[in-house]
Amino acid sequence: MIRATPTYLLAAVVAVACATTPRVNVASEEAAIRAVNRQMEQGVASKNPDAIAQLYTTDALFMMPNEPAVRGQAGIRGVWGEFVKLPNLSLRLTPTKIDIANDGSFATDVGTYALTYTGDQGQVTDRGKYMVQFRKVGTDWKVAHDIFNSDLPPQAPAPAPVTVVVIEPAGDDMVMNAAAGLSFQPIEVPGFKSGMQIAVVHGDPMGKGDYTIRLKFPAGYTFPAHYHPNAEHLTVLSGSFQLAMGEKEGGTLHDYKPGDFLYIPGKKPHYGGAKSETVIQLHGIGPFEIKLAGVTE
Repeated sequence: MIRATPTYLLAAVVAVACATTPRVNVASEEAAIRAVNRQMEQGVASKNPDAIAQLYTTDALFMMPNEPAVRGQAGIRGVWGEFVKLPNLSLRLTPTKIDIANDGSFATDVGTYALTYTGDQGQVTDRGKYMVQFRKVGTDWKVAHDIFNSDLPPQAPAPAPVTVVVIEPAGDDMVMNAAAGLSFQPIEVPGFKSGMQIAVVHGDPMGKGDYTIRLKFPAGYTFPAHYHPNAEHLTVLSGSFQLAMGEKEGGTLHDYKPGDFLYIPGKKPHYGGAKSETVIQLHGIGPFEIKLAGVTE
C-alpha cells in the first residue's frame, strides 16, 4: 500500500484547480472592450441614446463632472439623450491601459477622450481622461461604472446680458464745443455761497435727456451737504477739487486733481469745495437738480 504524502496531495489539488479554471484570452477580451468603445462612438455619432444605454449594465453608475451621479440604464439614457442634442457631436475614446481580471468577469479601461461639437461661437473641443469598469454579462462586456473629467480649465460663466436703455435720442450729427467758445455764467443755488459759475457743454441740464456741464469754483470756495436725484459722472479738469460723502459736514475732505474721475450715485449727500480756482465737468441724465441734505421739501 502506497501512502500519499502531503506534497503529493497539494500538487493534486493545484492540478485539479488549474484544470477547472478557464483560461482567459486577454487579447481577445481587450479587443471586445475596444469594440464596445467603438459602439459608444457610433451611438454618439448617430445620436442614438437607446443604443448607448444598452452598453451599460442595468445597475450601472455614470459619474460626470459637476453633476450628481446617475444610476441605472433609464437615467443614463436620459443623460445621453440630452447630450447627443449638441450639434455635430463627435466622441473619440482612446484606451491607454485595459486590465482583465484573472477569471474574466470584470475589466478596467483607462484612457483619454476627445469630444467636439458646434457651439454658439463655433466649434468647441474638449479633451480629458476616463476610467470605465466593465462587467461580463453572459458573453458580453457591459459598462458598470463610468467616470470622466476634462483636462481643460473650467470656463468662466457667460457675462450677464447688458440692457441698453436710450432715454433720449442723441441726434444724428456730431457736436463739438471748443473750450474757447464756452461761456461761464453765475449760478445762484439756495443755501450755496455766491461765486459758483456754470457753462453748458451739451444738452439741456433741465430736460430729461443726457447733459454735460462745467462748474467753476473760486479759490477757497466751499459748498454745503447736498444731493442730486440722478447720478453724476464728475471729472476734475483743473485746480484742486475737494469732496466728502455724507449728510453731516465736518468729515475728512479728499483732494482730487485734474484727470481724476468720480461717480456719485443719485440721492447720496456730499459736500466739499475747491482749494484753488477749479473747474469740474459733470455728465448725467437730466433734470440736473441740487437739493440740500436734511431739508424736507
